Amino acid sequence: MYRPTAYYYRPGVICARKIDTDLLLTCRLVYSETSQLPASINEHTSWYYREPPDIKKRYVPVDDHPASVVRRRHLQTVHIFTQQAWLESYGFANFMGLLWTHACPTTLIITLRHSDWWWWEDEASLTLDPKQEGQASVTHHSRPSDPFPSESWGYQFRKASGLKKLQMELETVESKREELDTIVNRAEGWEFSLGDDRILRLNKSKTRRTGWTGVLLDTDFEEGRSLDIHLGNDQIDNRLEYPPAAKARKRLEATGVLFDEAGSVKGLPAHKTSTYYVVTLTWEAH
Repeated sequence: MYRPTAYYYRPGVICARKIDTDLLLTCRLVYSETSQLPASINEHTSWYYREPPDIKKRYVPVDDHPASVVRRRHLQTVHIFTQQAWLESYGFANFMGLLWTHACPTTLIITLRHSDWWWWEDEASLTLDPKQEGQASVTHHSRPSDPFPSESWGYQFRKASGLKKLQMELETVESKREELDTIVNRAEGWEFSLGDDRILRLNKSKTRRTGWTGVLLDTDFEEGRSLDIHLGNDQIDNRLEYPPAAKARKRLEATGVLFDEAGSVKGLPAHKTSTYYVVTLTWEAH
C-alpha cells in the first residue's frame, strides 16, 4: 500500500499493481491461447513526472524485442498521468507519435491532478484549451470553429488511428469547482479529428462528477517527498462541528457529487485535509 500522505496517492492509485502471469506457464496450449491477455485486458499506465517509487519506466516501452512487438499489437488501454505543462508541450506530441507508431490502443485516458495544473501552488486560475499552442491563456479561449494549430495538444489526435474512446479526468480542490466547471462547459464543443478520418465527440451522458478526501498539499511541497502527517483519530479536533474539508464535501454532495470512500484518506487532522473535485469526460469516435 502507498502511504496515504504521498503525493501520488489518489483513488485508483492506492498501491502498486502486479500482474501475475504464472498461469501462462501451465502448458504450451495455455500460453498460446492466453499469452496476450495481460496486454489486452489490463490498463497500461505511463507517468509524466512525480510517479510512485515502484515505477521503473515512466514511458510506454518501445523496445524491438519480438515479444514486446507482439504485446504492443494487443495493447488496448493506455492511461497517462501528466502535468499540464507536459500536455501542452512537445512531450505529448512526441508521445502520441511514438505510441501510434508502435501500438494501436483503442482507449486513451488522460489524468490531470490538482497539483498538475499550471502554478497550482499560487492558486492560479484554471484554464485548458486544446486549440492553443503552449500554455493556455486565461483571458482568450478558442471557439468551436477555430482550427487546430499543428503544435496544439488537440491536433495530436490526428496521429491516432483506431482510437475509439478518449477520457479526460480533471481534478482540482473544491474551492476551484466553478473554474473547473467552466472548462467542462467549454469542453462540450471540443471535437478531435483522428488519423482515420473519424472524429471524437463528447458523450455528455457519460460525464461523471466525483469527490474524495485527501491530504492538503502545502505550497512548499517538495517533489518526491511524502508529507509527514501522523494519521489517527486522535489528531482530529472533534470540537469543530464541520472542519473546512467537511463543509466542502457537504457543498459537493448537495449538488449530487458522489464521493469515493475507498480512495479517501481517513483520520487526517482537520488542518491537513482537503476535499478534491473530479470531473471525468468521455469522447467517443464517430
